[in-house]
Amino acid sequence: MKLKMILSLLIVCLASAALLSYVYTVTTPIIEEGIEEKLDEQLREVFPIAHSFSYYIVEGDTLLKDTLWAALDSTGNRIGILFKVFPKGYGGPIETLVGLATDTTIVTIRPATPSEGLKETPGLGVKITEAFFLDQFRCKKLEEIRLKSYGGTIDAITAATISSRAVTDGVRKGIEKFSIYLHYE
Repeated sequence: MKLKMILSLLIVCLASAALLSYVYTVTTPIIEEGIEEKLDEQLREVFPIAHSFSYYIVEGDTLLKDTLWAALDSTGNRIGILFKVFPKGYGGPIETLVGLATDTTIVTIRPATPSEGLKETPGLGVKITEAFFLDQFRCKKLEEIRLKSYGGTIDAITAATISSRAVTDGVRKGIEKFSIYLHYE
């Protein structure tokens, strides 16, 4: 009797493992394709004049995947870069995608949305995703990217200063870190 139960359990476990493995094999490419499409959509939102994007290879063979991209025109010439920064906001890291033209001006920025993992306070910190805040970054240079209260040109969101400062500081530090790749071969 015990042997029958053990064999039955073994067969159920093996069948379950095989089915799970099959489902994983079938769904993984579909999920990865969806992720790539979403990323391409986000890159195009931040750098709409780019024809295509490519990952940067830096420091030998190290690939900065999901962190740094080159924006290319239709002939393959670099017209800028895009990079992600993760400054610490009130509710946690604020994933922010930044487009930087070759003349070091910001094309635009795009913080993650609440559905993409943004954990800032609803109704307050989440306002960093709204156009009135994001539009302040367009065509700005590094030295302008500070809140007005710190000598810059960016208006903080009322009652969401921590989130505003986090995005502003993250963008500025990202430009300082990644602008060297504007002309990297």
